This record gives sequence, C-alpha cells and structure tokens, in this order.
Amino acid sequence: MDKIKIMIVEDSLTQAMQLQHILEEKGYDVTVASNGSEALRSIKKSKPLIVISDIIMPEMDGYELCRQIKANESYRDISVILLTSLSQPQAVIWALQSGADKFLTKPYDESHLISTLQNLKENLKSKDPPQKAINISYRGENYFIDSTRSQIVNLLLSTYETAVNKNLELIEAQDELKRLNQGLEEIVDQRTAVLRIEVNERKAAEAALQARSDEVKTMSQQLLQAEKLATMGELASSIAHELNNPLATVSLRAESLISQTSGDDPRRRELEIIGQEVERMGNLVTNLLQFSRRSQQQISTVSVCDEIEKTLELVQYHLRNHGIAVAREFKPEVPLIHADRQQLRQLFLNLFTNASDAMPEGGTLTIRVTKRPEEKQICVEIADTGVGIPPEILPKVLEAFYTTKPEGKGTGLGLAICRRIAQAHNGTLNITSEGGAGNGTRVYIALPFSNGSNSAWLEDE
Repeated sequence: MDKIKIMIVEDSLTQAMQLQHILEEKGYDVTVASNGSEALRSIKKSKPLIVISDIIMPEMDGYELCRQIKANESYRDISVILLTSLSQPQAVIWALQSGADKFLTKPYDESHLISTLQNLKENLKSKDPPQKAINISYRGENYFIDSTRSQIVNLLLSTYETAVNKNLELIEAQDELKRLNQGLEEIVDQRTAVLRIEVNERKAAEAALQARSDEVKTMSQQLLQAEKLATMGELASSIAHELNNPLATVSLRAESLISQTSGDDPRRRELEIIGQEVERMGNLVTNLLQFSRRSQQQISTVSVCDEIEKTLELVQYHLRNHGIAVAREFKPEVPLIHADRQQLRQLFLNLFTNASDAMPEGGTLTIRVTKRPEEKQICVEIADTGVGIPPEILPKVLEAFYTTKPEGKGTGLGLAICRRIAQAHNGTLNITSEGGAGNGTRVYIALPFSNGSNSAWLEDE
C-alpha cells in the first residue's frame, strides 16, 4: 500500500522539521509548506490526505487555509488538523467554524498526535460515510460542522485541560515569585536592621566622644578660671597688706589728735569722723584679706546675718554708685550655723554682684533671713528688681560656663560656684524668675543649723 501523504504547514522551520522527522519515522510521506498560500499551491500539484497546519502564520493563517480546503469540492475529503499554541476555548470554536477535523494544542503529546493520525487513517481505510453535521449557533449565525458531539467536547476538554495546566503553571510561578519576594524582603529587613544598629552605635560613639570633648573643655576652662582667681586673690592680698600700714598710721594720728582736743572744740567731730572712716576702711581690708586668703577649709560657728553685713561692706560703694538700695529683713533669733566663713562670703558676694548687674538703672536689693524650725534650716532669700531671667534659659543658668553677659564681662562660673558652696554645706540653692523688666530674680539658699549637721558634711569634703 502506498504511504499516506501528509502536508505540514508551519512557518517555523525548526518545528516543521521536527514534526516531519517524527512522521517519516512512522511511515508517512511528508511534505512541508511555510504558509497557507504555499500549501494551496502545493495541494494543486499533489493532493495529500491529511494536512497538519499551524494557525498563526504570515500571508494566510490556518483558519483561512482550512476554510478554503473545505470550500473546494476537490479538496473537501482532505482531513485538516489545526495545531497551535493558542489555548483559549474561543480558538476551538474558530477551528470548528473553519471546518477543521481535529484541533491539537502545542506543545503536543507525540503519542496523542500519532494516535489521532491513526484514527484518521482507519477512517480512510473503512471509507465510513460522512458523519452527520451538527448545527452550532455563534453570534446569531448557524454553522454546520462535519463532526460529532463527542469530538467537540473532546476538543473543548483538551483545550480546557491545557488552559488549566497553563494556569497551574502560572500559579506555581506566582507562588515561586512570592517566595522569592519574601526571601528578598527578609534579606532587606535583616540588612536594614544591621544598618540601623550600626548607625545607632556610631551615633552613640559620636555622642560619647562629644561628651568627653566637652568634659575636657570644661575642665580646662575651670583650671584656667581657678588660676585667674588665685592670681587675683594674691594681688588683692598684696594690696590689702600695703593698705594696712598707712591706715594704721592715719588711725593712730587721728586718735592722738582727738586726745589733744577738748570736747567743745569743733575740730573734734571732724577728727572723730576721720577715725570712723579709717576704721571702716580697716574692716574692708580685713574682709578682703579673709576673702582672698588661700587656705584649707576652716569650719567655725558663724552668724549668717553678720557674714551678709560684712560682705555688703565690700560692695557698698559699688551698690551706692549704681543707685541700688539695700533692704534688710532679718528675723530675730536666727540660729548660728557651722560653715566656712570665707566660702559663705564668696557665695554672698557673687549673688550681690549678679543682682547689681541685673539692675543697670538702679533698683532695690532685698535680703531676707528667716528660720524654718520644722525643717531645722536657715533660709536666705536674695531678691532684685532687675530685668529677670527669660523662662527658656532659666534651667541653664546654674550650669558651669553658661552666661548671657557680653564677651569679657563674665565667665559663667559664678552661680555654679554658689550652688556648689551651698551643697558643700549640706544645703540647697534655687532660682526663680518671671522674666521681664522689673520682675527681677529671687535666689533661695537653705542651710541646716541642727546640731552642726553640716559640720560633718564639710569635713568630708
């Protein structure tokens, strides 16, 4: 028996040669055309029994080739198998509309393809009568297709199965992509966490380095200031000693003249004034020597009110020159305390000087000394009527080297030293101010007086 002729219509040379090789091994006589137009020309020369055609091709696709074969009385007995990668159910309908006998999808199963060809070959051998046409309605038109219901169902099921498989492959690909994305997100999160830790560690190291640098700077400034204070103390001590001798001479001479003057002599009053002023100057020199003396801490029983008065004597001329009146409000029977006299005077001197600087146009310096029996404390309140301290900088004024004064007018150590002196006496120092001209500033100092409770504290310093 002659070999069954099969024409392969495929624009892909590789796929055409692959299919040709398979069919020739199975004993078929195979020819190849690259598109529908070429296939029709070849059919006129040599009519095949079976045409296996791709659908998507240039010049003429598989649908049109099938329609023209089935429309020609001479070619209508040619069996047409449409072979395509299209997997939509619509492609099956179009294939049946064009008159295709079979519809297979790529990638095709080789055994299924050979089985399909074998069935077609058996039909040709048995010369079965044409099968009853089936009426299919599509978009309002009727189509008569030479096929069986089972063939249509098989074609649709085959297409559906292919679509399901493609969909499953797509779902698997999406799942794999999702897993890859999750893995990438985990890597990014881990790297971000590491970078965040590194950044925080670097910031902490920079902050520690800056703090250490600030500490070294502060210590250097404190040492410089301490050296300046020591130099000024030595200079003040030297000047005070130089003043003592002429003051002593003037005092002795004034006493001698007073003793030689009768009580009704008008010059006696003038001499007595000279003597009083010389005595006052002597007290100032004594206070200056005590204030500037560099010595070990000396704890003694002192009167806070007396130390305030002696400190005021040091700055009395300055206050009077700036139009500042001093108001004293000392409660009676204020207890004595244990303290370092020199440090107390330094504390009061700094506070009185600050109050004076806050009242450049003059004002009132009020000093109150009260006792708190229930707390066993003496409270010293120093209030001025100056410009006050703005709320935003009030928390900073007790910090070392913080100052609002112009360059060269202050070091920012005064209030810090005052607080340290109060704490060294087991006491406290606080500042309040409403800010604004005339509102002024109030400094509150609390010092213990019970059984020398601060004496042991001072000795430990």
